[in-house]
Amino acid sequence: MYKEISSKELEILTHNHADIELIDVREKKEWDQIRIPGAKLIPLSSIEFRIGDIDFNKPIYIFCRSGSRSGQVCQWLEGEGKTATNVAGSIEALYRDQSDIIEITAEFDPSYFN
Repeated sequence: MYKEISSKELEILTHNHADIELIDVREKKEWDQIRIPGAKLIPLSSIEFRIGDIDFNKPIYIFCRSGSRSGQVCQWLEGEGKTATNVAGSIEALYRDQSDIIEITAEFDPSYFN
């Protein structure tokens, strides 16, 4: 079973400038609205073809909109013999908590979370 952390724990890691690999598995149209600066966008739809883009020498944290797709990726990576941590609640929880680690763009539509 893969590990999981809360969005608050991710926020603390980011504020402490931890040397981590943040992977956003949402689609580009989602990323265009709201994102975590510095995270790599590797959509779930292309993860198996872009596994080489992930730096497994660092702790890996995977997120999406709510934590479901990122959980799928963590489970898949585990099956590939890799270790990754799912961010529970993901970008939705960071938005709800008004986190300062997210960037909201002019294209953002609040109905994205409905």
